[in-house]
Amino acid sequence: MKKPLLFVAILSLGIGACAAGGDGTGKADAAAGSTGSAGNTGGIANSGGSRGSGGAASSGGIAVTGGSTASGGTSSSGGAPATGGTTNSGGTTRTGGTSSSGGTIATGGTSSSGGTTGTGGTTVTGGSTNSGGTSGSGGTTAAGGTTSAGGFTSSGGATGGRTGTGGSTTSGGTTATGGRTGTGGSGGSGGTTAAGGRTGTGGSTSTGGSTGSSGICNFASGLNVAWVQFAGDVPNPNLTTFNTIFKNTYTYGGRVIRWWFHTNGTVTPGYDSSGMTQKIPQSHIDGVKAILNAAATNKVAITISLWSFDMLQADATCTGNASTTTTVCKNNHALLEQDANRQAYVDNYLTPLVTALKGTPGLYAYEIFNEAEGMMQSGANGAQPWGWATERTPTTAVQKCVNWFAAAIHAADPTVPVTTGAQTFDYCSSGVSGKTNYYSDSALRSVGGKQTGTLDFYEVHYYTSNGATDSCFTNPASHWGLDKKLVMGEFAAAATDGVALTALYTNIYNSGYNGAWAWSYDADWPWPDMQTPMQNLYSAQTATVNACP
Repeated sequence: MKKPLLFVAILSLGIGACAAGGDGTGKADAAAGSTGSAGNTGGIANSGGSRGSGGAASSGGIAVTGGSTASGGTSSSGGAPATGGTTNSGGTTRTGGTSSSGGTIATGGTSSSGGTTGTGGTTVTGGSTNSGGTSGSGGTTAAGGTTSAGGFTSSGGATGGRTGTGGSTTSGGTTATGGRTGTGGSGGSGGTTAAGGRTGTGGSTSTGGSTGSSGICNFASGLNVAWVQFAGDVPNPNLTTFNTIFKNTYTYGGRVIRWWFHTNGTVTPGYDSSGMTQKIPQSHIDGVKAILNAAATNKVAITISLWSFDMLQADATCTGNASTTTTVCKNNHALLEQDANRQAYVDNYLTPLVTALKGTPGLYAYEIFNEAEGMMQSGANGAQPWGWATERTPTTAVQKCVNWFAAAIHAADPTVPVTTGAQTFDYCSSGVSGKTNYYSDSALRSVGGKQTGTLDFYEVHYYTSNGATDSCFTNPASHWGLDKKLVMGEFAAAATDGVALTALYTNIYNSGYNGAWAWSYDADWPWPDMQTPMQNLYSAQTATVNACP
């Protein structure tokens, strides 16, 4: 569905605004807008979209109710107030899932040796293992939920917001540290535990699994940019603005930043006259390298999100009518749905890009899609996922792309992790009533056929409009029954489900997740809204945060 939303871009000395179309969770897709320069406070001008209020019925999808607004919003010291709530993405009431008891351990692999025990901590039992990749060093655990002396605090704290049941923790108190072991991998050094100990992480180890991915952090703390110029940061990135974002993120404890690259395909990768992806221009490689180099200089790393559901939105020239939809949208459809076009993207663009970026400081991971469920067709008898984009593509087309692109990335750079961003746990969980996992190893291999085309960690998003049964704040990571590390790739930088703004990152950490990337530096809950909770986690878990990337 096309949902008009308000985009907010914060400048240090001014405000740039633009209109945008939004996704089903309330995050707008984006249209062109004015840009501006960043000042010392870190605000930037942005031409993208935002998550905000609003929402409308989509053609072929379902109607949404306009989005819920958190009462009062949130505020932080010097920060901007939250501008409304988020729109409902599915329109359906989620059934309450059943809680799993921490993940199960599958056969195969060996666990890393346990670490040493600190005051009051629990003994580390080593990380989960797959066959493939190398093991990460053992993570450290520490008391969660508290701010160490000297930690940054906001004046007034969070006000209003949705009242929930509070954050839950998993049973027990041991922490799975260590990484994935694989052929040729070196053993992870034992992690140490600090006072208190962290609650257990969520996934069990899977047999098989993808290759590579030695660099998955035990906890990747950071945020979403997600763009400076929507879909157009490459080939000529605004490095002044990027440097400001990266510097501010690092200063307040963030280490990983999620950035959108192609997004809707209007600038990159580019198509030839036959509709095939063009050979990658050197200027595109140079543009991405410039962003990564700026990140490395500021001691942070980037998760490159390649594509978004926006590739079938109106801003990609999609009209919802095959007779009027224009070139970019048609080419995007072909890339998603035709083997020859998909392979052309791999051969002409993706593989050369990954090869050129291999070993570049400042690179953390690749994400295949942002919320591809937004452009998926509903299944048989109205089964989810319910897409909201202007046009749709089969679910199997998305799964095949994830499989093929992940395999290509693993082949070109076996050390870099690969993931994809799921809109909710409805589409990325196992053994929970009413939910499924479209991105499990078996699901991707069965559709795409490539053995190495699997994910190295899961990434899921949560907003209150998704429904309480999808909340990362009231359910521990173990609840979702997943077999890999799990990062919360988007969530509002606002008090959520009974968790105060200042405690968001700490709550996610203590609940056993492996990363937290708030939305978003320049939209909806902009900087400095996530500054305090990110700093609070850093103050409490300095060693763990600094171990990434």
